[in-house]
Amino acid sequence: MFSIIIALFMVGCEVEPITPVGGGPGGYSNPIKMKTNFSEDWDNWEFEIGDATVDVETSFSEDWDNWDFSFGSINGEIETNFSEDWDNWTLESGDYTIKMRTNFSEDWDNWDIDDNANGWHADVSTGFSEDWDDWDVSFDGQSMDVRTAFSDDWDSWEAFGDFPADYPLEYKIAVLFVPVITNVMIQNGIITP
Repeated sequence: MFSIIIALFMVGCEVEPITPVGGGPGGYSNPIKMKTNFSEDWDNWEFEIGDATVDVETSFSEDWDNWDFSFGSINGEIETNFSEDWDNWTLESGDYTIKMRTNFSEDWDNWDIDDNANGWHADVSTGFSEDWDDWDVSFDGQSMDVRTAFSDDWDSWEAFGDFPADYPLEYKIAVLFVPVITNVMIQNGIITP
């Protein structure tokens, strides 16, 4: 009798698998990754944003303040406002002009991203002061986490969270460019945190 009770108990306690939904790594609908084309090839990147793979590269080899991006018919530039003005950048395409700047001069872990023509704003900051491989992004009441795939792996990044479906690709590129360019500048000795 005792063995029958134990057998019934074991059958009745079958573990039901849990299927994750949103809210964590791997659970988001649109995977986002930024990676160099080759290990430590800091001036050639691919931003995989959902179904789009955007090429982001310096205009000339190691020309850190002049970048180009392209995906299909969307092309543009990301440049410092003045030569080697690392605090102030502008992303321009045929449709958008987006300003990216540090909150204060040389405050590398706090950035404001603005499209003034369309009234759009995002904040990009490190999770903790000078924690260069973990960034928080907030925009329109939503947030994302952008971090290196492995600690101090500066040429492989992942983002967790979803952009609103109606966001233009340029907004996504601007937000994701900040952690990447900040760490490219640190790795190349251009800025010192």
